[in-house]
Amino acid sequence: MLTTPCLKPLAPILLALSLAACASSGNSASSADYLLPEHPATEQHNARLSVTVAPITTASFLDNDGIVMQVSPLEVHQARHHLWADPLPAQLRQLLIHRLSTALPEAQIIHRGEPQNKYSGREVRLQLSRFQGRFDGVALIRGHWQILDDSTTLLLQRSFTLEVPLNTDGYPELVRALAAGWEQVADELARALKQTVS
Repeated sequence: MLTTPCLKPLAPILLALSLAACASSGNSASSADYLLPEHPATEQHNARLSVTVAPITTASFLDNDGIVMQVSPLEVHQARHHLWADPLPAQLRQLLIHRLSTALPEAQIIHRGEPQNKYSGREVRLQLSRFQGRFDGVALIRGHWQILDDSTTLLLQRSFTLEVPLNTDGYPELVRALAAGWEQVADELARALKQTVS
């Protein structure tokens, strides 16, 4: 009989199989729509800025309703019954604005096109190439961001790759892990924005 320690190496494989099965299941009774959870930032920075958050660009395979699960190094599947409640780029942008607003309480964080205050202006641009579950039991987020000034001069840019381990199987845990990774991206951006005025 197998003991629990013997099963540990199989846990990522079992997790991937479980999520992949949900992705291809035809059982609409278990369908669900997901929103990324929002949490306030714990670290705050005193930067007086007007920060415009541009629409977030995602890879085309992410710009769909289904949550994406990478089931092998080469294959990705979109869930049919585990969907984003709102379009993913819009959710990511709103979560980023919320997180930056709490991390930079003296700054004005706005969508592009909204009126700005008198503070120095910055624009944040983000592109995502990965925002998905992966077969080895992690939530994978990859992309890059740029910070520009009022005259669209590039001030800072960085690429990022985050792998957030999943504690349990299932899509709710994957969504929580993806949100936690996105919060780390937002916190890094808040520190970088503060750096542009120090």
